[in-house]
Amino acid sequence: MRQGRTDYRLQRRGVLRAYREGARSREDVCDAHPDLVRAGIHIGTEVRDDCPICEDHALRQVDYVFERKGRRSTGGRAVPRESLTRQAERFGDLEVYRVEVCVRCHWHHLVESFHLLARGTAVG
Repeated sequence: MRQGRTDYRLQRRGVLRAYREGARSREDVCDAHPDLVRAGIHIGTEVRDDCPICEDHALRQVDYVFERKGRRSTGGRAVPRESLTRQAERFGDLEVYRVEVCVRCHWHHLVESFHLLARGTAVG
């Protein structure tokens, strides 16, 4: 079951506005870590929208999960979206961070985050 969803679309719009107005450079907004780009290529979920920077159809979403152990989370790992339910069943409650990345120009931005609870797990 998903809980506590945080949507980062407004922040994303602000970054894109600043880029289009010249307040942020392409190098500043297209600086995805190589591991994120690799995850986008190999396990990312294809997005119907084009990249907001290079306008190529190379946009992917990658899910990172962090185990929730008491008040702290352990280190995260990228997982295929279709394995989220299995991950929660195996590791318990998870923090999930969904990141979009362009595998062409390396644009990236956090899309949303949420808690995925192991009991009664449903993924959307």
